[in-house]
Amino acid sequence: MVLGLACGPIPPISMIGAHRRSLRRMPFLFDVEALVDELETASNLWNEFDLRTNHPASPHREMDDIIVRYNARENFGGDRDAFNGPHDSVWWNNVDALPSARTIAFQVMTAVEGERLGMVLITRQPPGATCYPHVDKGWHAGHYDKYAVQLAAAPGQMFCVQPHGQNPQMLETKPGDCFFFDNSIPHWVTNPTNETRMTMIVCVRTRFTEMRSQSCQ
Repeated sequence: MVLGLACGPIPPISMIGAHRRSLRRMPFLFDVEALVDELETASNLWNEFDLRTNHPASPHREMDDIIVRYNARENFGGDRDAFNGPHDSVWWNNVDALPSARTIAFQVMTAVEGERLGMVLITRQPPGATCYPHVDKGWHAGHYDKYAVQLAAAPGQMFCVQPHGQNPQMLETKPGDCFFFDNSIPHWVTNPTNETRMTMIVCVRTRFTEMRSQSCQ
């Protein structure tokens, strides 16, 4: 399926139709070279806080993570649900070693007319690994829209979503690409290649986010 381009915030279903909003490539590119270099230098940060990946049944169990911004780390007392509940996101100390992550996150905010910035997460998918089909649940997932900036990619790697009652949509990206995806429906990522895939997920609230969430219910 060929996906249309979008700029600014993503309107809700009632304004553009469900089939046009589940997975959309954005019409702008980001310079990711500096961040990729920073990640190579700061390789010790991968899985330093492995809340998403450490459970054997997690859909992200074959992935590696670096949390750059989220609920303050000192608020985690072992209760995953409480930690993922309502909060004001803050920058973690990891951003000191990855300053370009903050730069790109604010560039995304500007490009999509963001009003509030939530989690900033960098994911790494090794060759042959899979991010398994899942739906993001909880307060944070519904409070923000998700935009992804591709840091490293290779032909054959696919980000996929499964809109209700429709065929899967698949998107192949290149470094610097940015795309929106609907995390309230099943989504997954395949990497059948010999290359590592890296993505930075930037969670943004815009003037349309609340309407979008209500239209999904």
